[in-house]
Amino acid sequence: MIDPQFPSLASILGLLAQEPATGFTAENVAARPEIVERGLRFLNLAYTVVWVVLSVYLLILSIRLRRLALQVRRLKERAGL
Repeated sequence: MIDPQFPSLASILGLLAQEPATGFTAENVAARPEIVERGLRFLNLAYTVVWVVLSVYLLILSIRLRRLALQVRRLKERAGL
């Protein structure tokens, strides 16, 4: 049994196959280096943000660890150990 929707779907797919490819193809990007430059700026910014967040996180962990070590030392002194 042939689905009555199939011929219309085939014709739509045929039209889509004839459409020129748009978007970020190699030809489009090579013809417009400002797209590449903009993408690299965003990539650089993203890496910078990740490293800054990671550095701040490690700094906060270091400060908290130092405070915890100080508390443990004080508790040991109080306990006479």
